[in-house]
Amino acid sequence: MWYWWVTGIAVWLASAACILSTIFELKAGKVSPVGKKAEDFWGAVAFHGVTAVLALWLVGKAVSP
Repeated sequence: MWYWWVTGIAVWLASAACILSTIFELKAGKVSPVGKKAEDFWGAVAFHGVTAVLALWLVGKAVSP
């Protein structure tokens, strides 16, 4: 169904935007995998993993008969 594709694309775009923003924040020193901002970094990593699995599941639903 078309709505599985749309939802899968939306989740993937949200995940990609979050990944890019985390990379930029990491380079700027706003987050770090260690230290006082570690929870922000690892929270984003967990979000990326969950949304990646969700996007794959949605695409799987879209292509299944």
